[in-house]
Amino acid sequence: MLFTFGFANAQKTIRDPDTRKDYANVFWKKQYTLFDLITDKPIFPKEINGKKVYTIYYSSNEDPKPYRGSFTEMELERHLYYKFKNKRSCKKFCRSKK
Repeated sequence: MLFTFGFANAQKTIRDPDTRKDYANVFWKKQYTLFDLITDKPIFPKEINGKKVYTIYYSSNEDPKPYRGSFTEMELERHLYYKFKNKRSCKKFCRSKK
């Protein structure tokens, strides 16, 4: 367990015990912290209208292009793509698949 300190408060990070980071990223579960597949940096949600919303970049092996989207926790659990904190990280993944 790690603690990340921000300006307003500390955010606790909890890593999925599955050692396959790619699997934990694609099949993310809301009880764990989401980590960027390439940089392994945590991705935290923002609270919007009382809901936790993740704004991420995502891609797949089959369609290695960067896409951006915002997802609630429930939506993100069903969004079976590789997830990234920013476009640069996503593009690095995409380049490796071409």
